[in-house]
Amino acid sequence: MKDEVEEKDEEDWTSYSSAGPSGETYDPWSELDNSNSEGDTDHSFDPIYDDQQHEEIQPAPSPSGINHMIKIGTCNSCLGRLGGLNSREGSFEERGLKLRGKFHQTNVEEHEYCPFCEDLFRDIEQISEMVISKIQEFEFSRLQLGAQFPTDLSESEDVLRGQFGAPGSAPLKGTFVSRIAKLVSSKIKNIQIVNDAPDILALIDVVTLSIKLDNRSVFLYTRYKKLERGIPQTRWPCRSCKGRSGGCENCNWTGLQYETSVQDLIGNPLLEIFGASDHSSHSMGREDIDVRCLGNGRPTVIEMKKPKKRNIDYEKATEIVNKNANGLVEIEKFRISNKSEVVRLKDTPAEKTYRIRFKILDELDDGFDSDNIISKLTELSGVVLEQRTPNRVSHRRADKIRRRKVVTLEDIGVEENEIEVTIRAESGTYIKELVTSDEGRTVPSISSILGSACEVMWLDVLEIHAD
Repeated sequence: MKDEVEEKDEEDWTSYSSAGPSGETYDPWSELDNSNSEGDTDHSFDPIYDDQQHEEIQPAPSPSGINHMIKIGTCNSCLGRLGGLNSREGSFEERGLKLRGKFHQTNVEEHEYCPFCEDLFRDIEQISEMVISKIQEFEFSRLQLGAQFPTDLSESEDVLRGQFGAPGSAPLKGTFVSRIAKLVSSKIKNIQIVNDAPDILALIDVVTLSIKLDNRSVFLYTRYKKLERGIPQTRWPCRSCKGRSGGCENCNWTGLQYETSVQDLIGNPLLEIFGASDHSSHSMGREDIDVRCLGNGRPTVIEMKKPKKRNIDYEKATEIVNKNANGLVEIEKFRISNKSEVVRLKDTPAEKTYRIRFKILDELDDGFDSDNIISKLTELSGVVLEQRTPNRVSHRRADKIRRRKVVTLEDIGVEENEIEVTIRAESGTYIKELVTSDEGRTVPSISSILGSACEVMWLDVLEIHAD
């Protein structure tokens, strides 16, 4: 049987995020452009003059720069972050007030809003409360904050900061997100503000003042045994209605071709435990619907999407799943996993051991002599097969020839024209086709070795040889 890999990409919001861990000191020099390449001209540092007094305005912390920022209506927060005040005590707003008091600027022009932030910092408290309101229904410990700014605001702030702000002064976006992070972490205890691997990412749209949440999935590792045939590994949408909501008459209005699956038997009981919206499963390979998976089970990771709870009793959750499965599926105790392990599961090849029973359909030349049959089949141990994509999966897989090794073929039992054999083979070997030859698409095959058509009666996965 052949492993199938399905990947789902998630939207990456890290480009919007600039908040460091709570309490982390922001390095204002990290974004300072010191390029002086020959031929480059940075017009933001060309001399600026006061139109009325015809005096050259030097960037802060010069008095002319600070006076000019006050004159054009700069808010206290922006004055504090751009003024270059040596003291690091207090917030930017407090430092801005200190500068405003130091430079007794009386000729202040009337402005509708701060030219640097468009009065965004006046809404800091409101925005932080909106973030808290959005995330408070979820259980989490790691929060990442990001902000989406309109391009024109970012560009105009960069230009003004380059003209009048102190060299290396804090940029608007970083300061804004850091202020939100500080307020949120002060009101919600036992959380970390992080730059990667968050439980929740909150993206703030500063134009609409709306919050979009990316509530990251919880991943649980386990191994499952499928103890009954006729159960698909994952949900199988109805062939007639293609799984549409509400289904159709052919699927009894479920939208599913089969009533249940290994995925649902494990994932459905967890929905209420986690308060999740849905689930998906990521396994090391897959077995056909008519194949059992025994032994120590198949490694799999269950992904719980948009969970409201994260800290659960994994032993109790395992018991609930096994009880609800009614003997169809059995899992080992859950443990926490992650997306990296999902990739490893899907990318790691693992040999598998199978037990298969098949029927010889034609009379053999020397009858069903067990010693002769065993002798012929044993010759396949160590053989490298050439397997063309089977007819049964050709509609969804590329038509190509794969080379796979039969590691061992042993424990052969012969009962007239019915044979049972244990086969250990490389990952990706089509075991049914090894028996039947699939109209010559697998070479060599048990069918070709015996000189008779063969029919598979049943197949079990006995062991998946993976750590």
